[in-house]
Amino acid sequence: MRNLQLDSILLFALVIPFIMTYPLGVSGTPYILFGFVFLGLFLYLLLDLIKLSEAFYFRFKQIILWALIVMVLGSAFVSAIIVRHQIHPIYRIHDIVIQQELAIRLLLHGKNPYAQTYFGTPLEQWHYSETEVNPALYHFVMEPFYLIFAIPFYVASTRTIGYFDGRIPLVFLFLVLLILGSRLVKDNRQRLLFLILLAFNPAMAGYTLEGRSDVFMLAFLFAGLYLLQRGRYAWAGVPTALAFAIKQSAWPVLPFYAAFLYFKTKNMEQTIKMLMPFVLTFAIVVLPFFLWNQKAFIDSTILYLSGNAPHSYPIAGYGWGMILSRLGFIKDVDQYYPFHIWQAIIGIPVLIVLLRFLKNAPAVSRLIVAYGIFLFVFWYFSRYFNNSHLGYLSMIFITAYFWPQDKNKE
Repeated sequence: MRNLQLDSILLFALVIPFIMTYPLGVSGTPYILFGFVFLGLFLYLLLDLIKLSEAFYFRFKQIILWALIVMVLGSAFVSAIIVRHQIHPIYRIHDIVIQQELAIRLLLHGKNPYAQTYFGTPLEQWHYSETEVNPALYHFVMEPFYLIFAIPFYVASTRTIGYFDGRIPLVFLFLVLLILGSRLVKDNRQRLLFLILLAFNPAMAGYTLEGRSDVFMLAFLFAGLYLLQRGRYAWAGVPTALAFAIKQSAWPVLPFYAAFLYFKTKNMEQTIKMLMPFVLTFAIVVLPFFLWNQKAFIDSTILYLSGNAPHSYPIAGYGWGMILSRLGFIKDVDQYYPFHIWQAIIGIPVLIVLLRFLKNAPAVSRLIVAYGIFLFVFWYFSRYFNNSHLGYLSMIFITAYFWPQDKNKE
């Protein structure tokens, strides 16, 4: 007879606040759906208390867990998408989703989404501030593959249900992430814990539901790390490059990714060859947009974030910049401030320590830890350090914890 297991307690503790916070139906959560969720949680707990073989025990647990993931998250996303379409384009949605949808339309009409402004669109109606103008109206910050990947979903959904919501490809990639996570972790107990934390992570679930782009990028980065774990060093560069071509938060993994390849091969020429799929994939996706309008692309994807563009993202969030602002060292949060100095002073020593950490035992799990810690430092001393950044970091550290320590543990 087994005792109550941690995965059972964790699933109950994470699912309950989610379903009590976010509606699973268009008019709120139907009571019958509450009943099915409670039944799933009850059966999951009950399995710990009845006598079953290990094989049947974990098989039934996985079936119930996947049923709850599909039922809870699927219902939440579907209802959020339908309600938004019924009420207003800006209803309970993050502004990046609105801008993605607008940018796709521009792109399909032959217009450069990086060279356009977004005034006179639903993005202008999205509540940014009572007094300030949303700087996203001047810039599209995401990298091109964020648009390219979503285009087939855009075409399919507009021709079937009549409209497109940027969370449709996001849900698909969330499912891909969970499937890859399930395939990665071979230990049954660890797999259950990993899936529960990935699916219902309270630091990230709400932000994903409103459409923030972190999981969109993470699915591709995870796929690259997954291939690295299996020794497909060259092929790993393809999904990793696509992650780079979606969101800049993937970029700080580059020194660790390159160093990992070198530490594994001990040969610089071979390392460069293994990096070529990464370089070529990134170039194929990004270069056409860069050449289309170099200034607009750099302004939107680089200078906008660093404060060097005319309408830059303001100093905001919970990081070092807000401390300096409150102490009076920064007088205007909309103006440029050289955060790169702080990032260099703090970040370079941290980078050196983390590279040594990786060199001592080159493993993908260590690569992920190093990336997460370095990104934490980089973001904290950047122009803005937002709530979803903390949620994304929690996903990275969860992934690092459950990642197999070496290839023999796959």
